[in-house]
Amino acid sequence: MRITAIITKEIIHILRDARMLYFAIIWPVLLLLLFGYTVSFNVKNIRLLFVDFDRSRESREFLHTLEASGSFEIDYTTNSSRTTCSNLLKQGVVKAVIIIPKGFSKKISRGEEAEFQLIIDGGDSNTARVFLGYILGASQYYRQKIITERYSFNAGMPIDCRIKFLYNPSLRSQNFVVPGLIAVILMIIGTLITSSTIAREWDRRTMEQLFYTPIKAHELIFGKLFPYLVIGLLQTTLVLLTGIMVFNVPFKGSIILYYTASILFLLGALGLGLFLSLIAKSQQIATMLAFLTSVLPAFLLSGFIFPISSMPFILRGLSYLVPAKYFLNVIRGVFLKDSGITTLWSDFLAMFLFASFFLGISIIRFKKRIS
Repeated sequence: MRITAIITKEIIHILRDARMLYFAIIWPVLLLLLFGYTVSFNVKNIRLLFVDFDRSRESREFLHTLEASGSFEIDYTTNSSRTTCSNLLKQGVVKAVIIIPKGFSKKISRGEEAEFQLIIDGGDSNTARVFLGYILGASQYYRQKIITERYSFNAGMPIDCRIKFLYNPSLRSQNFVVPGLIAVILMIIGTLITSSTIAREWDRRTMEQLFYTPIKAHELIFGKLFPYLVIGLLQTTLVLLTGIMVFNVPFKGSIILYYTASILFLLGALGLGLFLSLIAKSQQIATMLAFLTSVLPAFLLSGFIFPISSMPFILRGLSYLVPAKYFLNVIRGVFLKDSGITTLWSDFLAMFLFASFFLGISIIRFKKRIS
């Protein structure tokens, strides 16, 4: 009954604060829409200069292969100097130049390797790497097409590599980014919305009134936590539906596993927010601490964007303390791979330990305050 009273009290606080409801329910969906559309590793509409000194049917077929990929905006010319090409790259008018030398078609006709030159603006290294992959893929496709059409044997290709991408065959970046965003957004919002709940009692000088009640520490903590857990599950549902319906991210796994992982993760994030609220003296300090302990680790150390395996040893060690890392493993596994508990049990265990630690330390910390 005492927990019910605390839950009722907290719900009344939440309903009176329209900004809190907006922040807790609408903001996660807005963040997912914003980042889902802007954070993309696909590269489109790359401006490319195609210099065709050969002026042959073969060079134009290669040009059409590049155009068919849909990734390039191609300017075609049969006469351009290297100085002009360099200036266009330097001014940013084009991002790359392909130069087809004279004799390109003759070498193909003789069954020899026909070279062409590719010059890429490497100022943006990520775009340059993606662009290089597109060009190599298009040239490989064109090469295979010529061999198939003109020769009865795989001349020059003693090894035939058949590539197959599992779990994300089209390599859509949204399929990779959106599940990661769900983990990052829930970590940030979950920590922030509870970071001020107890600090607010201190600011409004209502904590002393709670001291005079027979409420126990664990009753207060779980009473404060429950309304935010319900809000967190509502957030989880909204971002799940947004990811599937707006970004067309496939959901191949178990919905039960998804919600079980979400509850464990939310308990940990909400527990961290409650702990920060207990140790802070004001809502402003609690919010600042929540921001520092949720935003930066979730973005940088969870594996959301940067691979943890490529980080320095110390940062790899610190990443084990970031719960978003484990939830991100689970959510990507459930979304894309239909992974089960036998694969993800260690991530579930880590989230359970994290939630138990922060809820436990919050209860202990509150007992010390009462004494």
